[in-house]
Amino acid sequence: MPHFILILLFILVSGCVSQAPWEKVDYDRQAEAYTNRGMGYLEQGETGRALQDFRKALEVRSAYSEALHGTALALQQQGDFSLAEGYFKQALQARASQTAVRNNYAGFLFSQNRYDDARKQLEEASKDIYYADRILVFVHLGYVAIKLDQPEQATGYFQQALALDANFILAHQTLLELRSKQQAWQQAERHWFFLRDAQVNDQATLKQALIVVQNTGNQKEVRYINGLLSSAN
Repeated sequence: MPHFILILLFILVSGCVSQAPWEKVDYDRQAEAYTNRGMGYLEQGETGRALQDFRKALEVRSAYSEALHGTALALQQQGDFSLAEGYFKQALQARASQTAVRNNYAGFLFSQNRYDDARKQLEEASKDIYYADRILVFVHLGYVAIKLDQPEQATGYFQQALALDANFILAHQTLLELRSKQQAWQQAERHWFFLRDAQVNDQATLKQALIVVQNTGNQKEVRYINGLLSSAN
């Protein structure tokens, strides 16, 4: 099932939040440190403690984008979707160039079945050619296209992901399935060959690959995959 990959932002700072010598004078570093600690709590699922630190960050820097973003993520985890969206928007207003925030906002919209809105955010995010996780933007655009029943567009997005990283397993797995549904068996088989060489042997991939090689008439691969499936049972 398509799912978005969450991106948590951590700002590199040293020192302890509660005892750092700059706590009362360097508000930028103070906001960064509180936000970092909040993101750490968020990663551990402690949303209440995370929100406390994000609040402290916003008390010293009221428009601090990273803290607004963290607040949005925490509220989303708590199921307070209306408030979460408000904080996503505030984070983008404070710093529109924060592509990771836009990606996560798109993930929020996707989870609310607002696929067209999610695509708009992702299309904007895809313009940031220097974004370190740009590959995820194209993967997420592919998921949106799948939900909108646009398999050709989805295929194109996952191919763009592979253009950025030819070894991205998730893209190969999704293209294996998409090409199978399109009955593009030879192209699907190429994705299986990559996954086989990468030793990707989960049941879903093997079953999909078996359908592919049965349709290409590759009996050697049929026997190989059946052997893997039998050994797993």
